[in-house]
Amino acid sequence: MRLLLAILLLTLLPLLSAERQTPMVRLWQSEDGLPGNVVRSIVQSADGYLWVATAEGIACFDGVEFDTIEPDGELRRFRFAFWRLFAPEDGSVWVTTFQGGLFRIQDGRLERVVHEAPRPRPPLINQLILDRSGIIHFRRGEEIWKLEKGTTVLVEAPSDELKELFARDHEKQTAGGRAVETGTGWKVSELHTKDGRRWAPDETGRLVIDGEVPVDLPGVASPYVFNELLEDREGNVWVATPVSGLARVRRSRVEPLSISEGPSQPTTFAIMQDRAGTWWIANRRGGVDRWSGDQLEHLNLVTTGYQRPVSTMFEDRDGVLWVASRGGSVFSRREDGTFMQRFGRTQIPSKVRTIQQDGDGVVWFGGEQGLASYDGTAVKEHREDCGLPKCDVTVLVRNGKDLVAATSDGRVFTGGSKGFRMVGDPAPLKHWWISGLLPVASDELWATTLGGGLFLWNGKAWRQFAADDGVPDLRLTCILNDDRGQLWFGSLGGILRASRQELLDRARKQERPLHWLRLDRSDGLPSRECIGGYHPAGWKGHDGRLWFPTGSGVVRVRPDLVEVNKVQPPVYLRSTRINGVQQEEHEGKIEAGPGRSRVEFRFVGLSYSAPEKVTYRARLEGLDDSWRELGSQRVAAYEAVPPGRYTFEVLAVNGDGVWSKQAARVSIHIKPHFWESAWFLLSVAALTIAGTATIAWYVARRRMKQRIQALKIRNARESERTRIARDLHDDLGASLTEISILSALAAEGGDESAMRPALDQLSNKAKAVVGTLDEIVWAVNPREDTLRSLVDYLAAFAREFLDTASIALRTDIPRNVPETPLDATVRHGVFLAAREALNNLVKHSKATQARLAVQLDDSNLEIRIEDNGRGFSQEWEAKGYGVANLRERMKAAGGDCSIASVSGQGVTVILTLPLLAAPSSPT
Repeated sequence: MRLLLAILLLTLLPLLSAERQTPMVRLWQSEDGLPGNVVRSIVQSADGYLWVATAEGIACFDGVEFDTIEPDGELRRFRFAFWRLFAPEDGSVWVTTFQGGLFRIQDGRLERVVHEAPRPRPPLINQLILDRSGIIHFRRGEEIWKLEKGTTVLVEAPSDELKELFARDHEKQTAGGRAVETGTGWKVSELHTKDGRRWAPDETGRLVIDGEVPVDLPGVASPYVFNELLEDREGNVWVATPVSGLARVRRSRVEPLSISEGPSQPTTFAIMQDRAGTWWIANRRGGVDRWSGDQLEHLNLVTTGYQRPVSTMFEDRDGVLWVASRGGSVFSRREDGTFMQRFGRTQIPSKVRTIQQDGDGVVWFGGEQGLASYDGTAVKEHREDCGLPKCDVTVLVRNGKDLVAATSDGRVFTGGSKGFRMVGDPAPLKHWWISGLLPVASDELWATTLGGGLFLWNGKAWRQFAADDGVPDLRLTCILNDDRGQLWFGSLGGILRASRQELLDRARKQERPLHWLRLDRSDGLPSRECIGGYHPAGWKGHDGRLWFPTGSGVVRVRPDLVEVNKVQPPVYLRSTRINGVQQEEHEGKIEAGPGRSRVEFRFVGLSYSAPEKVTYRARLEGLDDSWRELGSQRVAAYEAVPPGRYTFEVLAVNGDGVWSKQAARVSIHIKPHFWESAWFLLSVAALTIAGTATIAWYVARRRMKQRIQALKIRNARESERTRIARDLHDDLGASLTEISILSALAAEGGDESAMRPALDQLSNKAKAVVGTLDEIVWAVNPREDTLRSLVDYLAAFAREFLDTASIALRTDIPRNVPETPLDATVRHGVFLAAREALNNLVKHSKATQARLAVQLDDSNLEIRIEDNGRGFSQEWEAKGYGVANLRERMKAAGGDCSIASVSGQGVTVILTLPLLAAPSSPT
């Protein structure tokens, strides 16, 4: 028995709930694009479009625009009295006339199938069905006809199965909102909707729901006449009127408080309900309105003077109502119902935005001057010493024994009389004005902001929910929990709703789905803007309803009656234009071009509950890397699309966040110009490669010739150097040697005392010439271009030179010096530098001993020349001493020179030559 009662209750609950919902009506007339206000029939085809038959023509309606259907060919000359529309399951659409004619709507045109009867009151086609074999049958008067191979054929003996199909169709029309013919005449239209409601005229002719809830049309006197009723797939009911146009009736998901029973001034700032059930409403007028459901009373805060608007209201645990005026003082309500000012005008607290009470009964005030508390006897300010820097407090809520305070610059604090601490790093909140707080647990605190969206404190960090998470409007004014798993938000763009669990899942993983519901004017809101900046900016009543203040009064929402439109909106491509020319599809493909083109797509998503809230996302695959969010825009255009193959896809989402089941798509091939074609590009590429190869071959061949020529020149130069060395040695050397010998012999005879000085001088000069000549020969001889030759020649020269100067020489030279190639210029330069150092040693050092040391490693040659002479000071170095010459010679050879000396302790000259970095000989 209990089970039966439970089942009965569950069955009746939707009906009982539906009775409490106010129907919301919208009317379309000729100024909205309807062909005419005399609407005779309405039908929804299999693809989801709504079709309307009027006295002025047929139109296809997508929820926003009416597309008029024109007769085809010669039929345009005639005027037809259209009567009734039919939409069988095969997706076709048919229309009949009062003259008994039948037309099919094909590709946006009317095609005649059955001619009108040329006589008064002809039999009408009042039924059209599709049998199980897919053949169209229609009833004309008492006759049954079928459409076979484009022609109409009378069915002489209809089968029982066919009769049964017509009988079922008659029952469907009877309950589906159409007037049907009976034996006694035409029965008035009535509609039985899927949720069990009955729409029918009452005894006065007024359209009512279940005989109780009237359906009034805006601007139309009641009762009014209607021709047909239709329930679409989303549960909307459409009314075809013979005078007033087309009307849509849907349930209002928001219930506005009428002016007669609601606040005395439309613009409402804050609202709350006390424990006794009385509602307190603050509005622009100033003071507060006390509303008990059947009586409205306005109360002023002050008896005289300017009545400031109220910024916040709060009822403490003793039932005392606290009220603060905007930018003014704090008041409390006396037992006699009047208000008294509790603190002086210059006393803290003042300019209060929010009031709250902690677990100890202390009342807290937050506002422009920070945070203050009142324990019943004294007021205490809470500032830096309590962990609260200077701030403008906008929201105060209680979280267990603690308080949570939020500020206008995006900071959140928690604590109490013993002090406060900041909740997390405020950087993610980016100085947003925090408009609402909802503490759920120690690791779950929700905060709404005016401009930054929603934030969640998870115990470790703040997580933002913004446009990337689908938040319809980031200007949130409050947050409410309906205790049914949903969070509700007031915003400047309507009332929003999201699943708390989906929000938590999204905070853990960004890819988790998150659905938002937005209620606005299409759902019954008198104004989309929920007022923010005051407190409370939203309230959950004792009966579970949610109350929101708006710019046009107070609205209420019953969370249990707000249903999501789960019908997936079909989306269709209306047209494709390339360079301004509309294209025709062939098997879902379009070809255009040649060359870069402007491509424009027009599309529509069908959702008749709130067509203005349908949004779209699209992409041109092959050009777009990701989907483009288009909002409510029903056009997507792409400029200068290059030649290629593309696929355009578009999806629609209805106002409740439900996406299309599948995308509408079309393939496009933009042809290239001949110079952009593949064969042309390949030909150009082949020619380019061939030309490049030819040029590369020519350049390589020329370089090879240049290298051969350079080698020839180098060989000739080396041959010439060899010849010079040979001639100098064989001819000049021999001659000078002979002079030296003859001079020596001459010195041995004659007057010895007179000839000896001259002959000695001649001999010495000849020896010097021989030495110089030998040095030149050594320098230019390519066979001596080795490291070993340099070291050997330098050692021999040093011994001979210092021996002449009577200076003892000690050498330290490696035995096995490698035959490393050494450029002649480098070799000669190093030798000249070493010779300069030896010459300075002989001329200036007054040394008795010298040391020549040669050190080799893999990359460097080091020649060290030391003496035990008198050395030199820095002034001597500045005067000369050959230092500059040494460094210049070594630099020219690619090496370096360093000289160290201490006065009286000799000189050390170090010549360093990088072997691997030695410059190559010039060509």
